[in-house]
Order: sequence, then C-alpha cells, then structure tokens
Amino acid sequence: MKGKTKERVSYFFTHLFLIIVCLLTFIPIWWVLLTAFDKRVSLVSTEFLIYPRNPTVDNFIQVLSHPSFVTWLKNSFIFAAGTTIFSLTLATLSAYAYSRFDFPGKKAGLASYVIYMMLPTTAALVPQLLIVKYLGIKNSYLSLILIWSAANMAFAVWNLKGYFDTIPKSIEEAAIIDGASKFQVFTMIMLPLAKPALAITAIFIFTAPWTDYATSYLFLTDASKYTLAQGLFGWAADFKTVSWGVFCAGSIIMALPLTVLYLVFQKYIINGLTVGGVKG
Repeated sequence: MKGKTKERVSYFFTHLFLIIVCLLTFIPIWWVLLTAFDKRVSLVSTEFLIYPRNPTVDNFIQVLSHPSFVTWLKNSFIFAAGTTIFSLTLATLSAYAYSRFDFPGKKAGLASYVIYMMLPTTAALVPQLLIVKYLGIKNSYLSLILIWSAANMAFAVWNLKGYFDTIPKSIEEAAIIDGASKFQVFTMIMLPLAKPALAITAIFIFTAPWTDYATSYLFLTDASKYTLAQGLFGWAADFKTVSWGVFCAGSIIMALPLTVLYLVFQKYIINGLTVGGVKG
C-alpha cells in the first residue's frame, strides 16, 4: 500500500513539474500572439495581459499586403522544397548503402558524418561563400539549395540509416527469392516501410531553409531572391517605421506552415525519431 501511495505521489509531482515547464515554455509564444493581435506598438508592457486589450488583425493584413510578400513566400518555398527533395534523395540512397552493404571506408564515412554534426554550421559559411563565388552561382537558387542540402546531409543519413537497420534483412531476401530486383526491393519495400523516418527527416530538412536567416543574408544580395525570413526581417526589423505587432505577425505567418507540417505528420515523428535514433 505504501509503495502504491509513493508511486502516486511521484506520478503527481512529475506531471505537475512537466505542466509548469510547458506553461513557462508557452509564455513567450503567447506574448508574441498577444502582440500580433493588439494595436500596441511596443513589445514590453508594465501590465500582465491575458488577452489583447485592443484586438486587431491589421498587423497580419499589413504583412500579407506587402508588395514583396508573395515573392518572399515563393522563394522560401523553392529553397525549402528544392533542398528537401535533393537532400532527402541523396541521403536515402546513402543511408541504405551504409545500412545494407559493406565497402571500404564505410566506418570512416560514418565517423565523418558524426564529426561534421559536431561542427557549427557557421564555421563553413566563409569557405562556402568562396566556393559559390568561384563557381559563379551566387544569388541563385542552386547555390543555397546545395549549401542547405550539405548542412542537413549528416543528420539525414544517420537518422535514415538507423531506421533501415531496424528493418529485417529477411524481408529483402524473401522478395529477391520471389524474383524482385534490388531496385524493386528498395523502391517497393524499403521506402514504404521507412515512411516514418522519411517524413520526420523531410520535416527537419524543410525547416532549415524556411527559417534560416544568416545563410540567406550572406549569400543573397538580389532582392528578387530574398527568402521570407530575410525579407520580413529586413522590412519589419526597422522599428522606426514598423511596429512590433507587425514583426510578431510576420513571425507567426512564417511559423504557420511548419506548424501545419508537424500536425499532419505527427504520427510519424515519434516513431521516426526514436526508432532511427536508438538503433543508429
């Protein structure tokens, strides 16, 4: 009886702690929402507000009606979708090779991915800028798609490789005995079974170019190629002419597509991360 009581008390305080942490995490998000839907121009206030005092959607209208908003949105989608498709395709092929085949340099290759993940992405920006200038592809979609693909490749390969390791080889062997080729085994058996890992990996890859500001700021000087992050920051960060409400509204609009992606693919997220991460 004492054991059950102790377990219930521990259960209660654990959940109470987690609830408090979640509420503390939600406070800055709620404050951004309050600022975005309020007419006030400042971000800070001496009053504790639970709801907007002067509710309005004018901040969102101002962001959406900006003449360059559609261009920024289009560019961000091109960069994010292009990076996701290119990086996920190469990472899937590479991860499958590391999982199923033995070849010289396999361990060294996997170790190099780990070392690369330990380095900050900003450490590679200057060499990448020099390479882009040498190739003459600065201010192009190709340049940033390649850079963001390289930045996400290590995580993508490791996560997918770990998930492929959990799929029994006997499934492939049975398919080959039935007359399937290696290409058919990969496309018709392995890829459908790896949907959870592919989904979460794609979301992580898509998030990087969609939210990244530093890389696009360094590599893009042509206003017609600005991403949503770069365009909104360059415009809404000028607080002499634009209010904090507009800035917060722009941040919410940027976060909305990612939120929808996470909600749509949430059933794959836990499975894709835990299985691939533990086995890898």
